[in-house]
Amino acid sequence: MSTTIVPTDLVTVTIDGIDVRVPKGTLLVEASKLIARDIPVYCYHTKLGPAGLCRICLVEIEGMPKLQIACNTPVADGMKVHTASDKSNDGRRAVMEFLLLNHPLDCPICDKGGECDLQDYAMAYGQGASRLADAKTAKPKAVDLGPTIVLDEERCIVCQRCVRFDDIITQEQSLRTDDRGAHTIIATASGQPYTSDFTGNVTELCPVGALTSKTYRFKSRPWDNHRTTTTCTQCGVGCAMHVDQRKDTILRTMCVETEDDAKSDGWLCDRGRYNVGFLGDERRIQSPLLRSGNDFVQIAWADAIALWAEALRKANGAAGVIGGGRLLNEEAYLLQHVFRNAGVRDIDWRAGRQRQASPGPNGGTHAELETANVIVTVGSPPSETAPVLDLRIRKAVSRNGALLLSVGTHAARSFVAQTHVAIDALLATIPESAKRVAFVWDGIDVPLGAAVADVMTAVAARGTAILGYVPGEQANARGAEALGCVPRDGSRDTNAMLTAARDGKLQTLAIFGANPALHHPDGALAAAALAAVPFLVVSDLFLTETAQHAHLVLPACTAFEKSGTTTDLAGDVAAVVASVKAPENVLADGDMLVLLAEALGIALPSADDMQAAIVTALASPVASRFADPTFCGAIAPSTARAGLTVRIDTAIFTGGGTLAHDARVAGLRARPTAALHPMTARALGFADGDPVDLTAGGTLRDLTVVLRDDVPANTVAILAGIPEARANRLVEGAPVTLTRAAAHAPQFSLGATGA
Repeated sequence: MSTTIVPTDLVTVTIDGIDVRVPKGTLLVEASKLIARDIPVYCYHTKLGPAGLCRICLVEIEGMPKLQIACNTPVADGMKVHTASDKSNDGRRAVMEFLLLNHPLDCPICDKGGECDLQDYAMAYGQGASRLADAKTAKPKAVDLGPTIVLDEERCIVCQRCVRFDDIITQEQSLRTDDRGAHTIIATASGQPYTSDFTGNVTELCPVGALTSKTYRFKSRPWDNHRTTTTCTQCGVGCAMHVDQRKDTILRTMCVETEDDAKSDGWLCDRGRYNVGFLGDERRIQSPLLRSGNDFVQIAWADAIALWAEALRKANGAAGVIGGGRLLNEEAYLLQHVFRNAGVRDIDWRAGRQRQASPGPNGGTHAELETANVIVTVGSPPSETAPVLDLRIRKAVSRNGALLLSVGTHAARSFVAQTHVAIDALLATIPESAKRVAFVWDGIDVPLGAAVADVMTAVAARGTAILGYVPGEQANARGAEALGCVPRDGSRDTNAMLTAARDGKLQTLAIFGANPALHHPDGALAAAALAAVPFLVVSDLFLTETAQHAHLVLPACTAFEKSGTTTDLAGDVAAVVASVKAPENVLADGDMLVLLAEALGIALPSADDMQAAIVTALASPVASRFADPTFCGAIAPSTARAGLTVRIDTAIFTGGGTLAHDARVAGLRARPTAALHPMTARALGFADGDPVDLTAGGTLRDLTVVLRDDVPANTVAILAGIPEARANRLVEGAPVTLTRAAAHAPQFSLGATGA
């Protein structure tokens, strides 16, 4: 929310002879930007605030006997500043001399070469030769800091941007400085590898080449890269990001800082940043595949479309479609248009546990979340479903004093103070003085969502503003829901379609960018349905757990290989721009649908008409509240169970698609674990790291015990979406047993440094 500035809040400061009117308290370094004066900085960053560590931002202020640092000096009325005087430049030259005393001369092999602030400022303010008579202090090179980062301690100028990001933005306090003086280095507080969902941001914040990315190390120079700005589609936040590619290979992704403040606040999570290597994976499907016995054979697109169209004609309406949440808006609209005109009534985007993606009429923006006095997380923690949105929750609590509450069996896990409350006590716990309350629901537990919706109504009756958010399992879940990829007029949802397929009542089923074999909560039903349906068509990048059942597999473009729009969790439409070319025989889902429409003789809307329909559909609230029966169906009450129970958790580094087929980020994949409260573990006779098997109708083998205080007593928490330990093999309500495993599967390693 912007703050209105009244005239009495403004002061006049003269910078290099130019009068500037700025709000009182503005830092000199920010005021100078208004007249395009470039004051050099290392430690300062707009999102981190002043630190006053590096001193490179020295400026001359009339009336002050010494140079002042612009990053920590607020403007005053009548102040006269010189940013490029001889005195200022001499001061910066002295600072540069100290910074370069022990800095290695390895620019030709440094990944930061060509976009390094130290290089630029050395050219602008440094001197031509060093006066150092002694040898430079040597420090270790290519230090493995964690799964994603290599640290070159010799290059570090100890600006502490990385440490401060970890302290101020993520609130995790994992990084610190060790030793003193010229021997100061960056280290982890625990002595263990630096792990976080946001580690890649520190490599961007580093103004020199001290922190470098393992996936980009020694790959390219910035002037050889071609940059495209697009939207991340790994989750529903919809962060803007720069994509740097060379020779049609994506080498890295980068934050879009000030231009994307309204959404990402200028950050990226590690899933969005690093999960790009799958594009070139050798297992990627390169042409349509037709099942022949237990194998697949390659066929031409014309033959694939003809077989598909013929199967739909023969089905005579006994067909279904699952998918849309991973498609672009235009593709989701085409999907429901083409199939409904082909006589297919059963369409649903929901392939997993989530039942609703739209928050109702009180949906909030990304930035508004920071302004809430109370934030209530419901179900899966936003740190796992929408990581960058969770950074706003951390900011709201740590900087603005917001009260963070969590409801359900999951704690918010946002690294800031929070209170877990029972749903019956939620209304009484929300202070009546709160002016704005935000609710963040995962869209999964429908009875819980309905109860929270009742609380929202009661809070709104007090005159309190309400904000609603539903981070989805799929990036464009809200768009797919709004654009018609949901059951209508009594048609079947995903569960009913799978039941009909299992029972022989569905002749053909098409699945677009979805993996119900791994993600549908009833794994046995999904497996039986996929095996029983006479003609299964799957559009995907790889032979996923679902695609392996298909009769026809269609190779699809990634979001980096097609253009269109997507809808984020706040309802904003963002552009997706192709960054690289798709393989020669691979099509976008929209192009497949166009070919299918031509084969079936279905008329397609013009591009203008389609865009108008999309705009109209997205502009109207599609849900009346959380747990809207229109989407969720009848709401059954929750039932309590005695004994050990299973809780299904969500994590961003799971899945059987892009993440499972990206060898570069193998060290980030979630391990198959069984999380227990320490007291529960002791009662069962297990310790941290023990190998166990979990049985509840089905069995998951070789899980590793992890002790966590946020897991309720008598509960074992496991992760959904791990191919080698599919949580949907378990049967809800079945007796739960945990036994020591005879053998333990090897775990993922952190990976090589790439040095």
